Amino acid sequence: MNPQTPTADANRKRPLRSRVRHGSPTCADYGCPRQECRAAARRDRTRRTRELMAGRPARVPSTDAAAAARRLHRAGLSAADIAEMSGVAVTLVRRLLRPAEARPARIHRTTAEAILGIPPDTVRRPERRLPGLAEADRAATSLQTLAEHGWPTRFLADHLHTSTQTLAAIRNRERSRLALTLDRRIQRLTPLLLACDPADHGIAAHHSRRAQSAAHHRTSPPPPPKPRRTP
Repeated sequence: MNPQTPTADANRKRPLRSRVRHGSPTCADYGCPRQECRAAARRDRTRRTRELMAGRPARVPSTDAAAAARRLHRAGLSAADIAEMSGVAVTLVRRLLRPAEARPARIHRTTAEAILGIPPDTVRRPERRLPGLAEADRAATSLQTLAEHGWPTRFLADHLHTSTQTLAAIRNRERSRLALTLDRRIQRLTPLLLACDPADHGIAAHHSRRAQSAAHHRTSPPPPPKPRRTP
């Protein structure tokens, strides 16, 4: 077989925002033909086989790592904080923070060790907080204001280089913190858009009305409950 041709089982699609770099085993799993990536994959398989023979399985119960993640989360760290400190994907950290019946039963041992390796006194020292995160209150207010002026979430997501789900979570205050770079992009874009009309950017009138209606619906108080009829 040609050494530059990826194997048949190495055809997994690389995620659009993957942070996998050349020279790592996962890069070869995604089908990268580079020699250094394929060599890293072979070394990783050898290591896992050796550890399995020594009684150290590759996957372990998630109970301890989930308990540690919950303790850090209750102490004030977000899922993004825990992910950045441990090197674990933020999606997996969020899954570990779920109730026991909704989180994975087993995780990779290296993942568990990375989360358990976060110093327990990290949250007591403010200087250890990540410099790449910012409070989400200002961004949430800016996104709500833009929606009230008729700017659709899809338009904002395209110009902020993020997803509509991320902006909706920030705007609805489902996230307490966000990436500092995204916060700065939101603050730079907000005054520029408020100074012009959505129609000037080719946004249809019904899309603007829909954004405004949804924005007013989010701020309006819920209707009072209907009185029950007595027999």
